[in-house]
Amino acid sequence: MAPDGPLVFAGSSPANVGFARTFWTSAVLPPPLESCLGPATLEREGTLPESEKNSEKETLLKAQSMEKTKVKEKFLQQARRREGVLALQRKQREERIAKELMSHSHKPKIKTDQVRQKVSEADLMDQEAVKALK
Repeated sequence: MAPDGPLVFAGSSPANVGFARTFWTSAVLPPPLESCLGPATLEREGTLPESEKNSEKETLLKAQSMEKTKVKEKFLQQARRREGVLALQRKQREERIAKELMSHSHKPKIKTDQVRQKVSEADLMDQEAVKALK
């Protein structure tokens, strides 16, 4: 018996080769999911009774609603967490402002001439640095 195509059964008895050929030629695999153009449920709709179609649709709707509920709950938790963080930041800001107001009366007063001198000295140093780079 000559091998036909990719079916080669080397080292097997002729009876086993015959059984194997019969099996492999009769076996038909479904096409891979990637080759289907539409949803897999469309192929089966014609073969299912009406009650099974309805139960399948109900199951699908339940699964979709559960998924929506999970996503909504996740977003609500994120919103609560964000509100908590914002409240903490507001509280810390108010505490910082209160501390600054309390210490404001104890800070030394700087005269405007001293501020101008410090600024002008810093400007001079910057100008010298720029000239040195040129």
